[in-house]
Amino acid sequence: MKAGQRVRLRAASPIAKRDELPTEAVGTVLCSYRVRARAGAPEKLDVKFTGNTVMWGVAAEEFETVDDGHRTA
Repeated sequence: MKAGQRVRLRAASPIAKRDELPTEAVGTVLCSYRVRARAGAPEKLDVKFTGNTVMWGVAAEEFETVDDGHRTA
């Protein structure tokens, strides 16, 4: 995934179940990176949702992309 891309948490994500973020909430990827110190580390994302909600360092596989026409929550 890349910066500026629109995403939402996958419904099956444990984070979606744990956090109080609506399942339809759509955020914008701030940045995408890998921690090089860890071999085989997954891609991580920093994602900003409406308001001041930001998720830092969440594995990219926890998100799914959203069409640009989708409205933010």
